[in-house]
Amino acid sequence: MSSQCDVVIVGGGLAGASLALALDRQGLDVVIVERGSWAEVQHEQPQTVYDFDARVSAVAANSWQFLGEQGLDLPSVRRQAYRSMQVWDGEGTGFVQFDAAELQVSELGAIVENSVLLAALHDKLKQSRVRTLMQQEINAIDTTESEARIELKSGQTWSAQLLVGADGALSIIRQYMGVDVVEWPYGQSAIVATLRTECMHEHVARQWFLRTGPLAFLPLSHPSDQFVSLVWSAHEREAERLMQLEDADFMDALAHKSEIQLGAITGVSQRICVPLRQRHAMNYQAKRCVLVGDAAHTIHPLAGQGINLGFADVSVLAEELGRAASKGLDLGSTLVLARYQRRRKTDNLVVAGAMEGFVRLFDQHNPVVRWLRNAGMSTFNRLSPVKRKVAKIAMGLA
Repeated sequence: MSSQCDVVIVGGGLAGASLALALDRQGLDVVIVERGSWAEVQHEQPQTVYDFDARVSAVAANSWQFLGEQGLDLPSVRRQAYRSMQVWDGEGTGFVQFDAAELQVSELGAIVENSVLLAALHDKLKQSRVRTLMQQEINAIDTTESEARIELKSGQTWSAQLLVGADGALSIIRQYMGVDVVEWPYGQSAIVATLRTECMHEHVARQWFLRTGPLAFLPLSHPSDQFVSLVWSAHEREAERLMQLEDADFMDALAHKSEIQLGAITGVSQRICVPLRQRHAMNYQAKRCVLVGDAAHTIHPLAGQGINLGFADVSVLAEELGRAASKGLDLGSTLVLARYQRRRKTDNLVVAGAMEGFVRLFDQHNPVVRWLRNAGMSTFNRLSPVKRKVAKIAMGLA
């Protein structure tokens, strides 16, 4: 016999955990199925490059607002606000700078390690009514006109009005739904690591568009202000070459490519290399199932928008399910889920298209295109009203 709840969320990562908390606040009975373990809260101040999680997120203002509504308690020593963003065309003179002061806000966003953010969400889950089934995997899925049902490999079965796929880019919920997915490789891989630099980062996020792909230094929280997160996206052969370099040679290459903006690179953690693909599900809902976050879409990390799109999905879905529950509607009905899809799909496609456009634009080596690109960046940097509008959209403030 199946145990009953209102919503089953498959995936207890950033999207799944935050959605569960949002739905719990609205009085819904929620179960999370997660194949991994609880993330442990870390309050200690990191001391070396090896003490940071190499995977970080640039969390925008609207995402922090949503997380704050869930009562998120993030250790202050692991959150680094950035007050300025500087972008260079590494093949020319183009330059754009965004400043919090211009927007009359205290920060543009904040950099936080993924494991730290997840641990804070998991800590809130332990204090909630959400039933979280850790280290569990799905054996079978079945949906009818009236319910969604899952069977776990442990033998447990659960029935709900709605099944949410928050289980990442290779989502088994998406596979069950049978929806078409548009995807292609970027031909790039992202190298991520933690760096220690000679100079202080000054709470600035920096990015260079190089011939082989974008390079980003994202400030990390430390009293010295000399630790940054590296995200270096490069063509696959170049990424392979960079991964094979000795640490000293890799740090020298980084200092050169970053134009010594932060002086010499004095330390580097273990490097991780991740192939980059664009994915987008053609439909976010089918068969009493709905997708959020990476299960619905993945984009290039060059602007750090992936996690913010995921939190926006979760916020809108929670709002729609809360409205439906208050009216006594079926949470898994096409009527309810189609509203969520309409509100999120267009925005996600626009951002995905913009990221694709940036990648292709800066991959062009034609001298005329390069000149126009540099001239365009410089002109855009001088158009303060337009620049402020773009920044507010990126931060979710417009």
